[in-house]
Amino acid sequence: MKTVTSTLSAIFFQFAGAHSFLIGLLPFFIPVLLLQQGISIQGIALFIALTGIGFIISLTLWKKFYRHSHWRLIISLSFLIELLLVAALLFTENNYALLLCAALLNGAYNCFYWTTQRVLFSAMTAEHKATQHASSYANQTGKKFGNFQILAVVLLKSGIICGAFLLEEDHRVLLLLVSAVISTACAVWFSRSGLIRNFSKASKLMPIEVSRSTPTKASVFHFKDEHNSAIIFYFDGIFLFLESYFWVASLFFIAQGSIKELGIVMVLLTVCLSVIFYLLKNRIDNIDHNKVYVCAVVFYALSWWLRSVLGADLSNYWIYPAILLIAFLTSFFRLSFNKRFFDHAKQHQPLNYLLAKSYLSQMGIVIFYIGLALLASSFSDSQSSLSTIYLVLTPMALIYLAYSCPAEPVSKKVSSAEPRLKIS
Repeated sequence: MKTVTSTLSAIFFQFAGAHSFLIGLLPFFIPVLLLQQGISIQGIALFIALTGIGFIISLTLWKKFYRHSHWRLIISLSFLIELLLVAALLFTENNYALLLCAALLNGAYNCFYWTTQRVLFSAMTAEHKATQHASSYANQTGKKFGNFQILAVVLLKSGIICGAFLLEEDHRVLLLLVSAVISTACAVWFSRSGLIRNFSKASKLMPIEVSRSTPTKASVFHFKDEHNSAIIFYFDGIFLFLESYFWVASLFFIAQGSIKELGIVMVLLTVCLSVIFYLLKNRIDNIDHNKVYVCAVVFYALSWWLRSVLGADLSNYWIYPAILLIAFLTSFFRLSFNKRFFDHAKQHQPLNYLLAKSYLSQMGIVIFYIGLALLASSFSDSQSSLSTIYLVLTPMALIYLAYSCPAEPVSKKVSSAEPRLKIS
């Protein structure tokens, strides 16, 4: 008989895998599409800020659906919004109103996919905690997130190579058709009654804690704990978009403006990283967590310095090994950081902790990228501007060291002395 853990694990990997492939088909190329339309670094920064606003607006709707266990609506919307985003992105050229809609849709998609994905991951590990010894449970988050990272990387890059070919050959209608078929099929598949019942198990394991005093969203933005979570959340959203938008733009410049070559580079990275993480994921839980995390943060800062010195003028003998090293250092940091994040979530009210990260990260994104857009008006060259941004960010990345190690045992119940975050 299947346990709740195995059931949630199955639907988590199916759901995350389907979306990883869809993201690779087109949303991965958002910064490239914007650059091809002549949009500057300033425009990309504004697009990201609007994405953050779209996320915050959509999160209110997501919470309402989740509180009432409307999983069929949550899952279907995640695929429908992705399809609308693809349609908007493919036909935004010289249409700024549609570009504005695309930015807001991007935020809505990020909300409905990433929030749901994190809840499913936390739920499948939360049930494991309830049924096994704490030390055994604590030794699972790194391995499980490593498994997810391998799956996501492989399917994401598979989507990227397909999307790169279709975009390079200008088969935009075909790309929209492929996205429509996959999104519709996935929405129908996950909306089946049996799977919806399985999704609903996550709601029981991850309830939203609501206070009797009718709290407001302001309580989220005043959240503090002994692990410096709030400041980390503000900065993490900033760095995530720098990785997924500005660094992709830099790779596009290095690939001499060829989407197909960019896709090939990403696939080669997939092969190397999948092997590395297959070996790493089974070991990260068995060594000193804090030492691993500190090393990961230092190496992550180093990766930003490496980004600042890379350029299309360097020899391929240096560029591609450096890109592989950057990808490894970044992925290693993300594996270590997410393990620490989910371990912290288990010590709080898990869902409320996840929602706090969403709100604070998006606020950090909106504030930072609006500020960057104002500064970017004085940038003359995109590539040199990106290098300067990366160099400035190198010491800033060390802020992650402030995210202290979770207390042991991980399974300890939240006491009255611990911060109790209320989400309205």
